[in-house]
Amino acid sequence: MKKILIFTLLYPILFACHDFLDVEQVDLVYNEVYWKTQSDAEKGVLGIYALYRGLMVNPQNWYQRGDATTGFVNRGWNGGSPDQLYKVGDFENITGPKSWGELEDYGDWSKFYKVVAQANLVIKKVEEMPAEKFTGNNKNKLLGEAYFLRALVYFNILRIWGNAPYISESIESSTQLINNDLTPILIGRTDDIEIGKNVLQDVNNAISKLEYGNMANAEWGIRANLGSAEALAGHVNMWMYFLANRDNLDSQQYLTDAITALESLKSNGGYSLVDYSSPTVIETLYGGKSSEAIFELNISSQDNESYRVDVGGIINLTCKIPPLDGDVTKDRASSINFVPRVQKELIYPEYDIATETGDIRANLFFQAWESPYNEPFSDVSPVATDRELVTWMKKYALMSVDPLHSWNEYIPYFAEANIPIFRYTDLYLLLAEAYYKDNQQAKSIALVNDIRDRANLPPYSGDNLLAEILQQRISELIGEGQIYYDMVRNNSFPNPQVMDPGRYQQEGYYWPVSGSVLLSNKMISQTPYWNGKTRW
Repeated sequence: MKKILIFTLLYPILFACHDFLDVEQVDLVYNEVYWKTQSDAEKGVLGIYALYRGLMVNPQNWYQRGDATTGFVNRGWNGGSPDQLYKVGDFENITGPKSWGELEDYGDWSKFYKVVAQANLVIKKVEEMPAEKFTGNNKNKLLGEAYFLRALVYFNILRIWGNAPYISESIESSTQLINNDLTPILIGRTDDIEIGKNVLQDVNNAISKLEYGNMANAEWGIRANLGSAEALAGHVNMWMYFLANRDNLDSQQYLTDAITALESLKSNGGYSLVDYSSPTVIETLYGGKSSEAIFELNISSQDNESYRVDVGGIINLTCKIPPLDGDVTKDRASSINFVPRVQKELIYPEYDIATETGDIRANLFFQAWESPYNEPFSDVSPVATDRELVTWMKKYALMSVDPLHSWNEYIPYFAEANIPIFRYTDLYLLLAEAYYKDNQQAKSIALVNDIRDRANLPPYSGDNLLAEILQQRISELIGEGQIYYDMVRNNSFPNPQVMDPGRYQQEGYYWPVSGSVLLSNKMISQTPYWNGKTRW
């Protein structure tokens, strides 16, 4: 039955997120009779997690936006990320039906707002429930998780689209959607700064209600705790610091608040950096519940929360897959993203390919880093014909065989790698960035040197500390959905073709809005930079 259960849950996630509704989620029809017990509230909160996981199981919503857009990886000969993502501005030459990933789908925010709607409902209903319906501190815990998840999805919206509708009201009646004259009630875009302020309000609510986690607890890493909320506070405040400086507003308080949250997380959260000398470091970091797991999305066939990698997901985009029949020509080497040779020095500048010495992360996180290929592998390629020289990322190469697979399926694997939202290394380096911007260079360098030491590198001795911090974020967090936003936040793009100065000045780092959204809501206008640059 495991195969059937997992397909039932994940097929809608991968192919129709707008239809995904977890069986435990609240049905709006029963609002008047549903919210009676702690168990009801728990199911409502789990519904938010389910919707958010459904959103992020699709790598379009994190990896494609945060990594494929950097230019560090290229698509394979027969598959991988759309090359329009790193050939910026080329939205005119899109081919193929929308259901197969036409880029207009990247501009559709409706799936994000389905998560928002569930969070709004849960917050309202749980707030209204009497405290005596809950044991211990569980009302605060569940509310804290709901506020955290609403803040998180709005933070995603903020970084992707910037100015977007902000809705915090629970929709429980048609009168909230339709005017007396039967015309729909439409909501326009809210300024990015205002969205950020609302996100911070939710984050602070979460911080006030949550407690730190414990690694011995089964919820470690996969349910939000105080450390998760402080990590989100650090990220949101650093983004707001960028926005305030962009708009010539007072920004210091955001930087101060980021440092406060990140210092508290570091001192009190119970997290620690994972040792990279261990032979099982990939399984430790991405298999779930490590000492770095601040918040991640659980992917486990044992828990019936997985998907078949031959159907889609991050493994399908980034990993060679060993065929069960031993035929290596079926390993998908030509259908995944790879790192061209010309990009490698930008990712690990202190690794010497000739001597295979230096930064240990090159071979820790990637296979075949020594490859000279700049072109995608193919049996018919004039230059790249050895499938063993495809440089692919190993972070998510954790799989288990579907025990009920058909006899003629050669890559029938379930995914077993969690999706990292906040990893301790990310927040460690974000604190280093905040210290640098607050003129606390000694503290910043100390954190950077911890990261360098783990990577088998000597202490920092350069003259551009911010560049070093951003380099370490690239070297550590590649493939985790963060790097593009680091580049935007600091206006630092190692590959200049992905962001020219004119586009950046016009806030073209934000995504366009899809035609379906524009047509359905006349109060929504296209992101200014993208006017006339899309085919919709």
